[in-house]
Amino acid sequence: MPDAEKLNAARWSSVVMALLTCALAGCYDTAALVKARQDSRDLATMEEVDLGSYRITLPHELGVATDRLIDFHVFGHVTRGDRQAIDDALRMRGAELRAKMLVEVRAMDPHTFEEAELGTLRKSIAEVINGTLGRQVVKHVGFFRFSFNTM
Repeated sequence: MPDAEKLNAARWSSVVMALLTCALAGCYDTAALVKARQDSRDLATMEEVDLGSYRITLPHELGVATDRLIDFHVFGHVTRGDRQAIDDALRMRGAELRAKMLVEVRAMDPHTFEEAELGTLRKSIAEVINGTLGRQVVKHVGFFRFSFNTM
């Protein structure tokens, strides 16, 4: 292509891009942008809270010679504003939280503990804590340590 034709093609592509930009200006989801901004801000202001260590034996199955043991140390992410509420709850209602956690974990299907991301267990732990407190304080759950063994 001669230089004049390349220059003309470049001008037309610039004009087309300018027209498309003008036509599509304002075509964005402000609610999604606000939520993404808030999520990133919340993530930056999260604090890690130790939710305790647990060593739980799953119910024995009749006719099976082995028992299953779950051993984990769990933490949760909470916003800075909720840090005092979770600390108070762990101090004052620790026994209640541990009892509810034991009941919840023992009721789970043993195959749940073989999931790669342990998503069901993470969700259940957050629900136990948040349900006891009556509001969503724990945003994310993670593990310092996790093992699932048969004895």
